Amino acid sequence: MIFKIEKRRFRKNGKLQLTRSYYLRYRVAEMLVDRWVSLGVSDKQVADKKARDFMREKELEAAGILEPKVIRSAAGRPLAEHLEDYLADLKSRNRAGRNGDGGKKLKTRITTLIGECRWLVAFNVTADSFISWRSKQKSAARTLNHYLQSMVSFLNWMERVGRIKTNPLKFVGKIDERGQAKRERRAFTDEELRRLVDGSGPRGVVYHVAARTGLRQGELQQLIWEDVRIDEEVPYVRVRVECAKNKKEERVPLIPEIVEALERYRPANFQSSDLVFSSVPQARTVRTDSEKLGIPYQDQFGRYADFHSLRYTWATFLQRNGVPQRFAMALLRHSDIKLTSKVYTDERQLPIYEAVKVLPRLPKNAQIRAQISGATGQNLSQDDASRETGRWPLEADKDSIRRDMALPVASMKSAVRGGFEPPVAFWTTAL
Repeated sequence: MIFKIEKRRFRKNGKLQLTRSYYLRYRVAEMLVDRWVSLGVSDKQVADKKARDFMREKELEAAGILEPKVIRSAAGRPLAEHLEDYLADLKSRNRAGRNGDGGKKLKTRITTLIGECRWLVAFNVTADSFISWRSKQKSAARTLNHYLQSMVSFLNWMERVGRIKTNPLKFVGKIDERGQAKRERRAFTDEELRRLVDGSGPRGVVYHVAARTGLRQGELQQLIWEDVRIDEEVPYVRVRVECAKNKKEERVPLIPEIVEALERYRPANFQSSDLVFSSVPQARTVRTDSEKLGIPYQDQFGRYADFHSLRYTWATFLQRNGVPQRFAMALLRHSDIKLTSKVYTDERQLPIYEAVKVLPRLPKNAQIRAQISGATGQNLSQDDASRETGRWPLEADKDSIRRDMALPVASMKSAVRGGFEPPVAFWTTAL
């Protein structure tokens, strides 16, 4: 162990000088290099007392008798304060989701747990208290798993930055979601979409653009006229990095139908920085518009038609009209083609019967049997064989069939010695 109290040296204007206050130079346990800590006093006796108290604390920490100071300090702070630090760190690392939506959801879930489980400080958080809270909830399995994952992420962060020693919820298992009822969406039919576009007033153009571009609700909310390039040779909408879900700038091609709709909708005195849509309908508004127009919000199969269903509508529309799946994947900006074909495509709207009803019928005389028969050894159908022999091949002499199909060993040996493979006629002649 190294323990020295001294003033540090430094150079100023080329001259060697000493600090006004005393420093402690120390090394304990498995430290590889010496460390310096300012004692903040200029009196040697006071510095000596502070240094000895500091070293006693470090030795207790090294022996595991005392928790590190950062953990002891964090233990006295309310969890709500740690949560604010966590959200600020997520935001600084650009990990709070689009427009901070992910951070807002995390805050809501964790704040709910802190309040309902009575976790005032980190010491109060236990696996038993969480499991007890979860057992009393009636929410879906997936929702409860989101609560668990949010709290685990928060506690993992506290562990990484040294505010707690271990995450008490690290080994709490998730609820098995298999077999649980999930909210399933459907695509709007062409007739339903037409009624929604024509009968929803100023919101109709928003529904129309969403259903024929696949733009998400958040992307439409941030869309400005600068992003809409309908005067280009290949018209498109630019999805900016800060708006995109995958944090990549992309171009979404516009079909002529949408180009014309946007030309009619665009005001004469627009500014490039103006929002294209002053407001984008929320889920409740979509449901109200749909039900007013006779469009079922939930169909007979229990599937829902909400705003995000307009993106399903776009994927299904592409599939029904023969657009290759790889193209559809690019238009929807998916990273996995399975997401495009299995999740976003509404198979109940695909013309599956129309595709199979034109398949060719089973031909008559489909069961044709072939055999090796006659002097030439050619394959004959059942009908040809019966005309030559006057009986079915199965009634033929089995010995003669075996004799015809057997290889003459002597002739084969002479052919091999000659270095060639004899034709079929050779075998018949040899017999």
